[in-house]
Amino acid sequence: MAEEAKQKQKHQNTGPALEQEDRTVNVVSGMTPLPRLRAAPQEPGLLAGVMASEMKSSWTELGAGEAPPAPRENQHTQDGEQTFPGPRPEAAGQPTTDVVDLENEELDSDDEWRHLLEASKPTPIQLKAPLTLLCNPDFCQRIQSQLQEAGGQILKGKLEGASHILPALRVLSSLLSSCSDSVPLYSFCREAGLPGLLLSLFRHSQESSSIQQQCWYGTFSRDLMAVIQAYFACTFNLERSQTDDSLPVFQEAASLFLDMLGKLLSQPDDSRQTLRRDSVMCFTVLCEAMDGNSCTISKAFYSSLLTTQRAVLDGLLHGLTTPQPPLHTPPGAPQVSQPLREQGEDLPGAISSALAAICIAPLGLPGCWEAKEQISRHLADQLTEDNNQLRPSLVSGLQHPILCLHLLKVLYSCCHVSEHLCRLLGQEPLALESLLMLVQGKVKVVDWEESTEVTLYLLSLLVLRLQDLPPGMQELGSEIAALFTRSHVVSLVSAAACLLGQLGQQGVTFDLQPVEWIPATTHALSAPAEVRLTPPDGCGFYDGLLILLLQLLTQQGKASLIWDVVSSEMWTVLWHRFFMALRLPKEVSTQEEELSLSSPRRSSSEPDWMLISPQGVAALLSVAVVTFTQEPQLCLSHLSQRGSSLMSTLKHLLSPSFLQQLGHAPHGSEFLPVVVLSVCQLLCFPFALDVDADLLVGILADLTDSEVTAYLLQVCCYHLPLSQVELPISLLTHLALRDLTCLNQFVNTVAASPRTIVSFLSVALLGDQPLLTSDLLSLLAHTARVLSPSHLSFIQELLAGSDESYRPLRSLLGHPDNSVRARTYGLLGHLLQHSVALRGALQSQAGLLNLLLLGLGDKDPAVRRSASFAVGNTAYQAGPLGPALAAAVPSMTQLLGDPQAGIRRNAVSALGNLGPEGLGEELLQYEVPQRLLEMACRDPQPDVKEAALIALRSLRQEPSIHQVLVSLGASEKLALLSLGNQLLPHSSPRPASAKHCRKLIHLLRPTHST
Repeated sequence: MAEEAKQKQKHQNTGPALEQEDRTVNVVSGMTPLPRLRAAPQEPGLLAGVMASEMKSSWTELGAGEAPPAPRENQHTQDGEQTFPGPRPEAAGQPTTDVVDLENEELDSDDEWRHLLEASKPTPIQLKAPLTLLCNPDFCQRIQSQLQEAGGQILKGKLEGASHILPALRVLSSLLSSCSDSVPLYSFCREAGLPGLLLSLFRHSQESSSIQQQCWYGTFSRDLMAVIQAYFACTFNLERSQTDDSLPVFQEAASLFLDMLGKLLSQPDDSRQTLRRDSVMCFTVLCEAMDGNSCTISKAFYSSLLTTQRAVLDGLLHGLTTPQPPLHTPPGAPQVSQPLREQGEDLPGAISSALAAICIAPLGLPGCWEAKEQISRHLADQLTEDNNQLRPSLVSGLQHPILCLHLLKVLYSCCHVSEHLCRLLGQEPLALESLLMLVQGKVKVVDWEESTEVTLYLLSLLVLRLQDLPPGMQELGSEIAALFTRSHVVSLVSAAACLLGQLGQQGVTFDLQPVEWIPATTHALSAPAEVRLTPPDGCGFYDGLLILLLQLLTQQGKASLIWDVVSSEMWTVLWHRFFMALRLPKEVSTQEEELSLSSPRRSSSEPDWMLISPQGVAALLSVAVVTFTQEPQLCLSHLSQRGSSLMSTLKHLLSPSFLQQLGHAPHGSEFLPVVVLSVCQLLCFPFALDVDADLLVGILADLTDSEVTAYLLQVCCYHLPLSQVELPISLLTHLALRDLTCLNQFVNTVAASPRTIVSFLSVALLGDQPLLTSDLLSLLAHTARVLSPSHLSFIQELLAGSDESYRPLRSLLGHPDNSVRARTYGLLGHLLQHSVALRGALQSQAGLLNLLLLGLGDKDPAVRRSASFAVGNTAYQAGPLGPALAAAVPSMTQLLGDPQAGIRRNAVSALGNLGPEGLGEELLQYEVPQRLLEMACRDPQPDVKEAALIALRSLRQEPSIHQVLVSLGASEKLALLSLGNQLLPHSSPRPASAKHCRKLIHLLRPTHST
């Protein structure tokens, strides 16, 4: 501490140095200032350990040398800095040093900085040099001391300050740009007083007119801005790689920079265009850093451009609409060559780039989309004002070789949020002419490929928004088609396909031959995806290609096209690309594993919505449906390949995890029903065709192993409206009826979420979709028939209703649809074999038994058959319900003469079950024994005969009925029947009724009378 005090005293003796506290540039309020570092010794040997050799250099070389190294391009940045003091600017008019006495200056001081600059530029064989500097405490002290001492001299307008600070700034710029290790880099910045010291220098130099008049001011301001820009580009400013307090420091530094930038852009002085340009370029890098941060951070930053930092946005817009004089080079600044001007190193180019940066939503970084959309709306409002010069300025710049790309991006983002702007552009002859010329390659631009891509997407967006073709686009179809089939740039092929799809929907015809577009599509799907811009309306990179493919496959007169497509490499590549975009686990055949696609899969299970959006997923499935509808056998060959990309993909599309991801994706909820129904339609193909049994077993096993039955029930409960669940429930029912494992999956899924699923089933059963209700009743009936009673409680709950009034059952029994009534009676027939509660309800619930019996006289034979089955099972061990079933005897007796054998058999069995329940008198009243005996002897159907004999064996236990049978000569008649059975040829099988006939004859003998 004593040493620090001495150093402070030493600095105080040299004048108003930068250590003096200035609260206005505190980057983090309330932060404890860092301890003052000792000034570097004056001996040149301090840095000798870091240097490999010495090089002589002069201020002249530094002042007129080449520009400082630019920060790494496209480097996302974040995080802030600490509070550092700043000096007060010298009063205007303070004498400056025109001639500097350098006799007392160390001759090799600048040489050391030159060496540091070389050491901070990593080469393939010297990658550790920047890290070596960062870990050297003497180097950090030297940097801070040099900045503070030289900064104080600069604020006095002294040339020696500039001669000392410029090498340090260039070393810092190179170091910040080249070192990728964020932890030591941020620690170094913090110890060196960055970025607070830099921002303090920037602010005070802008407030001092005397400094701005110095011959070295241009070089100083440029190098200073390069360091600030390099700092903003550091990775420790990103939330995902922040170090210590780097993120809040970065946010505060960004706010301070915006304050100064707003003031700079609002000044009318045209002599500072170079500084404005460099500051705006630094702002662009700052935007890139903000894009990589969370929604909270980026939203606060971009929202401030519409509120507290409105001066920045207004200054940028003003600079774009103001005619610019030739780029002015301040005294002492490096001369800007004509090639640099052509590369966009001028103020309009920087401004247009900055506007694009604050409008365009970056790929894969959704956190800032909402805030950027607000800025785009603000710009769109100005672009649509009648007397605003912004739109003419942007339109006139569309043919500028440098400004074109950035202005296209601004218009593209603004058109996304403003249909009014789309209409105005569609009516703007110069705008349309420029866009068409760009597509035709008639405008020379710096980056033709990307400019053309943005133009194609902008035209697609205009057609999409206007649902019409702007003038001149009708003739553009053939040129876009040529671009689609001949370009080797994947992003251009994708953008051209997007526009072709929109043109096709508007009736534009273009000649695309399969021999051309199939190879083009194959190349676009198999080459690396060069995603540079989000397609219109948040579509995926491949969406336009898939929509165009769907249009081409559905053209009339293209019957042979399906085979051409499916037999080509494109078909395999298409599904493999989709498989990869969904990021599914690897589960493909050996042949597909040999297919090399250059897009690597990521470990995340979240689908890559940038490549294929929910709309694209729906389009691809529609392609599959169209293909397999015309050639159903192709579907079987794909679905029967266990583990194929197609089968694995279809199963995954029904999984709860994917559907949740789909629902959260942009426009995902809109396309979710389409996706689910398309998958179900594809999976239904095997069950609708005449398929080899072994092949169908394999497909069924694949679906069973993936628990598709459970997926189908869950998707109906949680994701689909009731009006769209008919197809999934139909597929679910098919699976459950064919495979016991699938049935168990259905029951287990119900048991896992009983309240939700029972509620859904109840609503579906009572809805106005007869096919849906019928399928559910078949599913429930099969469950009651196959599974044990312990699994059937939810069915009882469905029929009874929440209040146990059995309103659902009453409604189903009285349903106007014959199939629904028939399947309801069938379900009751299976339940009544086990359900004591249901038997009790038939006894206690008023009118419920009458509804059951009413089905015996239904006009529909299917209903009568199911009703007789239900009543027969009700009569079996009826218990207390037995006497009430007397009302069934007349209807049952009438059914004995029904033309359908199944109904007669059920009626016979039911009457046989009523005998032991004390209903002998009723049976005798309607001559049931006589009718049954006659049917046992004469009915043409063997199973009816057998049922009649079994019923007679049961009824003869009633004494009165036994007597009637004896009086009717039943033994003799049955003996003749038995004799007839014995006279059958030996090669003919004996009917099953023969045994029952002999047994009944035996029971009717007098010794067995009761």
